[in-house]
Amino acid sequence: MHEEHSASAALSNAGQDSDRLAYSVAEAARRLDVSRMTLYREIAAGRLAAIRIRDRLVIPRTALERLVEDAILAAAGSGPGGDSDAA
Repeated sequence: MHEEHSASAALSNAGQDSDRLAYSVAEAARRLDVSRMTLYREIAAGRLAAIRIRDRLVIPRTALERLVEDAILAAAGSGPGGDSDAA
């Protein structure tokens, strides 16, 4: 699978949700297998974009994909084969 689409494939449920623009915090937490509180903390810290619609927060699909891709890149950079500034 092409690296660029890996996060969207991981978040998609066999392609059925590919047309969704956003997820509730609870749905996003289930998809990422994390707690809702973890996502609320990420939102509060400014590391995850969310849209407030009246009294509800929704997370854009693209923000979730970016979060996953950034985590993959960070993990790849800190692993044994990643670049390091240490001499």
